[in-house]
Amino acid sequence: MAEGTIEGASPTRMELLKVKNKLRLAEKGHRLLKERRDALMMEFMDLGRGAGAVVEEAESQLDSASRHFKYADALVGSAAVDSLSLAASERDLSLDLESRSVAGVKMPQISHPSLVRNPAERGFGLASTHPAVDQAALECETSLEKLIKLAEVESSLRSLSAETKRTKRRVSALEYSVIPRLKNTQKRIRMRLDELEREDFYRLKMFKKRGEVG
Repeated sequence: MAEGTIEGASPTRMELLKVKNKLRLAEKGHRLLKERRDALMMEFMDLGRGAGAVVEEAESQLDSASRHFKYADALVGSAAVDSLSLAASERDLSLDLESRSVAGVKMPQISHPSLVRNPAERGFGLASTHPAVDQAALECETSLEKLIKLAEVESSLRSLSAETKRTKRRVSALEYSVIPRLKNTQKRIRMRLDELEREDFYRLKMFKKRGEVG
């Protein structure tokens, strides 16, 4: 077998037709996969640009929550803050996980009601609680919302990245392996068929010549 051709391809017109059909399908698949790869890359870049802002917002909010938590700790004491934190953490979170499809890739969409509660819903008495504790709780609840959004964006980027890599590998396989081998095989079969045709023509000519001589 010649290098860069399909093994077992016989030099027949039926085989040539099969190879031509395979080549046509491979070239069509290559074109469609390139379009899908480009669509995935554009979506990844668009989402990536927005992701930077989401990361900055989450980091800024977490810093703010940390400052207010330390401030409350300094004012009322760590024991009191820990006790109030346990009371405030006893809650049910209702998250609705759905997905949207981008170029055939499912990406998560997390929806939920507002996680920021009014002070009366946090499980501790307002009269005996310093305002700094309420503010720290507010900052933490806001941080949780930012982190959920960040998780959604990060998961989407991971899914897009993985699918983009898989699509790139398939495009490369078609472009640098499958299609060249099919083209080489097609060329080799045609050359062999031409040789056989010339040989048949030469034999027929010789038979006619012998017949004339006889």
